[in-house]
Amino acid sequence: MLKLGGSLLTDKSQPYSLRMDVLKVACAEVASCLRSGLIDKLVVVHGVGSYGHPPVIQYKLYKGFIDSAQLLPLSRTQSKVNELRAAVTSCLQDEGLAVNLFHTSSIAVAKKGRIQTMDLEAVRGFLEIGMVPVLGGDMVRDSEMGFSVGSGDQVAAILTKQLKASELVFATDVSGVYDSDPKSSRNAKLVADVSLTSLGNVDLAGGSQGDASGAMRGKLLALADLAPELERGLRMSIISMMEPGRLTRLLRGEPVEHTSIRP
Repeated sequence: MLKLGGSLLTDKSQPYSLRMDVLKVACAEVASCLRSGLIDKLVVVHGVGSYGHPPVIQYKLYKGFIDSAQLLPLSRTQSKVNELRAAVTSCLQDEGLAVNLFHTSSIAVAKKGRIQTMDLEAVRGFLEIGMVPVLGGDMVRDSEMGFSVGSGDQVAAILTKQLKASELVFATDVSGVYDSDPKSSRNAKLVADVSLTSLGNVDLAGGSQGDASGAMRGKLLALADLAPELERGLRMSIISMMEPGRLTRLLRGEPVEHTSIRP
C-alpha cells in the first residue's frame, strides 16, 4: 500500500499546483519496483493537496452539508480533484502500469467524518488479476453529516487492513516524523522509530493550516486502528519521495532516511 501524499504531489501554498516533475519521478520508481519484484501487488492511494483542501476550506465543506449553496462548489471541487486523479493515473500508465482508478466517494460511507464502510469487492478483483487500483482522498457520503472529508490517510489505513497488505508506505515531501516541524525549525530532528502511542508527541511536516484532513491529527486518527496489523507483522514507514531511490532502498532493506512506525 503506497500513499502518495498531497504534500508530495502538490505545492500546498499554491492552489491547484501539481509538481509534475516529482510525480514523474515517483511513478518511474514505483514501476521499477514492480518490475524488479520488490513489489508483488500494489494499491496506490493519493492525497489531494492543493487540488482539494483550498475549496473544501473556502466553502466549509469539511463541516458537512449545511445548505444547497454548498452543492455546486462541492461538484466543482470534485472536478478539480479529478484533474489530479487523471494526472496520477496517466503518469503511472506512461510507465507501463495497468492502473484502475476508483473514486472513494463511490464505494465509501462515513459517519461523523470517519469512514465506516467501503465496498472493496471490485478493488480486490482487479488487484487479483494484476491491475494496480488507484484511489484518493474524496468527499464521501456521511450518514449523519450529509457528506464529509474522506482523507487519503483514512482510505490507506482501511485498505491496508481489509486487503491485509504486508507493507504501508507514506510518501511525503519530508523524510519522516520529526520532533518539530522541519519546515519552520532548523533544529528539527528526524525520529527514526516511533510507536503509535508516542506519535502524538512529535510533529509531521506542516501544520493544519490549509489542510482539510487535519494534517498530523488526521493521520494519527487514521493510523490508530492499525495497531493490531502492526502486531501481526505489517511494516509501516514514512519516507520522502522528492528524489528517486528512497522507496527502492527502503524495500530492499538498505539504509535510507525514514521513520518506522511500530505498535
